[in-house]
Amino acid sequence: MKRLALLGSTGSIGRQVLDVVRWHPDEFQVHALVAGRPSEAFDAQVNEFHPRLSCLTSEEGADRLIDIVCDQDVD
Repeated sequence: MKRLALLGSTGSIGRQVLDVVRWHPDEFQVHALVAGRPSEAFDAQVNEFHPRLSCLTSEEGADRLIDIVCDQDVD
């Protein structure tokens, strides 16, 4: 199983990637979700996929994003 860190999860490509994860739950796990700012869409994604890590860059800044990108549990 591939563990994914999805940067820009509320954008067009991010939503498409999450669709693929929904279609293939045996192949992919969402390990981290990142969005630029708070939104109902991001909250819904966190509630659906239960990532171990999440980040809103407008509130938490780049340091948290770097932690997620460097996390060794992400494939």
